[in-house]
Amino acid sequence: MSLPRQITADPSPLSPMSSRILSFLTAHNTLTLATIGPKGRPHACALFYAVGPGPTLYFLSDPATTHAQHIGAGSQIAAAIQQDGQDWREIRGLQLHGFAAPCLTANEKATAHQIYAARFPFVATASRLAEALARARYYQIAPSWMRLTDNTLGFGHKEEWQGA
Repeated sequence: MSLPRQITADPSPLSPMSSRILSFLTAHNTLTLATIGPKGRPHACALFYAVGPGPTLYFLSDPATTHAQHIGAGSQIAAAIQQDGQDWREIRGLQLHGFAAPCLTANEKATAHQIYAARFPFVATASRLAEALARARYYQIAPSWMRLTDNTLGFGHKEEWQGA
C-alpha cells in the first residue's frame, strides 16, 4: 500500500520557516512511535528511523511486533523525537502526526533500504542480525503535521508544519 500523498525528491513542501524542523529530523535517529490497536489500546515503542525525501521517515520492524500489527496495511500514528537529559532552557523536541504503512512495491522497498542502510550501515553488514533482518519489513511514515519545540530560541518557542 502506498502512502496517501505523493513522495517527491524535493523537500520544498516545507516552508522556509520549517527548515529547523527538517534539520532536527535529520540530526536525530530515534523516535517514539505511538499507535492504537483495534480495541483502542495505545502502544508506544522506540525505533531507529531515517529521513527520506518529502520528508518521509523510514523504519525497519518485524511484522509480528505490536506496533507493526497496529499499523497493518496503513494507519494514523503519532511520534515524538527528543534528546534525553536536557536542561529546561535547552529543551528541543519534535512531535508529529502522520500515516504509516509498510513498503510494499519493489520501488518503495528499494528506496527505503537505500535510505535506511545509508543511515545505519549495520543493516547491510551485520551477520549476527541476518535472521532478524530477514523477518523485518520496511515501513514509511508520511508526516501530516509536525511541531518543533525549541527553548534555545525562547521558552516554549514552537514552529509548526502542516502537510498537504
